[in-house]
Order: sequence, then structure tokens, then C-alpha cells
Amino acid sequence: MGAEAILPSVPELIREFAERHHLMLTDLVRGEKVGIASSSAALLLINQGYAQLDDRALSDPSVGLLLNLLHRNFEHVEAAITAFVTGCGSSAEVVARASVESSINILYILAGERVSRLRAYFDYYLEEVDSQAVKWKAQVADLKENEAAMHNKAINRRLAANAKVRRVVDAVFGSARERWAKSINERFKCIGESLGYRTFYARMSSEVHGDAEETLRYFIGHIQSDETTLEAMALETAWTTRFYIYYAVSFFLRATLTYARAYSILNIEDQLKSELAAVERRLVEISEHVGAGL
Repeated sequence: MGAEAILPSVPELIREFAERHHLMLTDLVRGEKVGIASSSAALLLINQGYAQLDDRALSDPSVGLLLNLLHRNFEHVEAAITAFVTGCGSSAEVVARASVESSINILYILAGERVSRLRAYFDYYLEEVDSQAVKWKAQVADLKENEAAMHNKAINRRLAANAKVRRVVDAVFGSARERWAKSINERFKCIGESLGYRTFYARMSSEVHGDAEETLRYFIGHIQSDETTLEAMALETAWTTRFYIYYAVSFFLRATLTYARAYSILNIEDQLKSELAAVERRLVEISEHVGAGL
């Protein structure tokens, strides 16, 4: 690989982010410059590195598909930041959690035999589709004949489409050699992040599942009738959401760095490490504003 890639300046990356998402370039947006600039830089670096790969590297079916997963993950990262700066903190937490899970999947695939694990990733999805279709069919058994016929037609169409996709996967990836780790906890453990699952990821799942946490905080704050307490709780919530977002950004950076190493895109490694270090420093700064409730 050649010399280090040349990246736009941080102000340019912030401006491009605002333009992509039709945002005014406010102080709120600029306040998240580390997350915005580092994630944007990582995506640009990975894209440039991929463009430099030779035919031998590109013959690996996993290289392009994992790049696609990184691209989708980047959208999650930017969506979380966008939701946060536009006042949708609860939604930012949901998307940040989705980003972390996407990063864990990518890291898990890269931690093993890549093509085999990608095949297992696809198999798990295809098997789940078949399983849901079977359960769907069982649910319509007691419907009136015309209603059941409508459902069965849709079920058969779903199963047929799934079978076509499976044939394509079989043709490209060959026979399955392993099973996908069904539990996200197993995938965290496989990449040496069990503690992260039990702490931050478990807490990030609260908003996704509609848990009572924030409603309880609201309830307790209001029955105390103390404006100072309410303000402190609001700030705590905002800082915690910001922490989750930067936790997601850090995992996205780790996934891009691991991808670069896996496919020997070595000229961008130092730049990715520098961006990851910047995000981790910001995480430490944010953690100082998050209380023991984390």
C-alpha cells in the first residue's frame, strides 16, 4: 500500500455531516465534532483502502460484504448523532445500541474464518425466516378459508424467496462449516468483551426494550418537586446518552481497524488508531459527567 491517505479537515467533515443530514451548523452539531469527524474519517479511510486492493484480495467474497456491513453501521452511527443533536435522545440510544451490535457482528466474523462465519451469519438469518414462516402458518390454521388462503399465499411467497436466496448463498459460499453464535453475549465473549456486554450494552438495551428505567426516573423526580433534582436528572440522562453514542462510535472505529488489518490495508492503520484514540479520550471526558447509575 502507498502513503497515508489525505483526509478533509475536521471543519470540512463537520460541514459535510450537516449537509448530508440537512442540519444547520449549530453549536450542538459542532459539540459532537469528535464523534462526527472520527467516524467520517474512518469510513473515508476504509473506502480508500478498499479501492487499493488487488484482484487476489477482492476474490475473497467476504471483503466486499463486510465493507457493506461497515457502511450500514456508519449510517447507524450518524443517525445516533443526528438524533441526539436534534433533541431525540431516546431514539439516539436505540440506534447507538444497534450500531454496537453491528460492530460486534463484524468483529466476530473477523475473529474467525471470515468466509465461514459470514456464511453462518447468512444461514442464521435464513433459518429464522423459515422458522417464522412455519409459526405464521400455524397461526392461520383456525382462520376462515378465504383469510387463511391470503396468508398462505404470502407465506409460500416468503418461503420461495428465501429458498432462492439460500441457493445463491450455497453457490458462492459452499457448504456450511460452523453455526452462528445465536446469543450476542457469546459474540461479545468471543472477541474478549464479556464485561462490555454485562455493563454498557445491557444498559443500552433498556430503551430498545421499552424498559421502565426512564419512566421511573421521571416519576421519582416529579414526586420530589425539586427543580434542582429534575435538572440534575435531565443532565445525567443527556450525558449518559452521549456516552452510549461515543461507545458506539468507538466500536465502529474498532471494527474498521480490525477490517483494515484483516485485509492488509496497512497504510491506514495508524490513522485509524489515531481516530480511535481521540474517541476513547472523549469517552473518558464524558464518563466524568455520568453518575453511579451507569
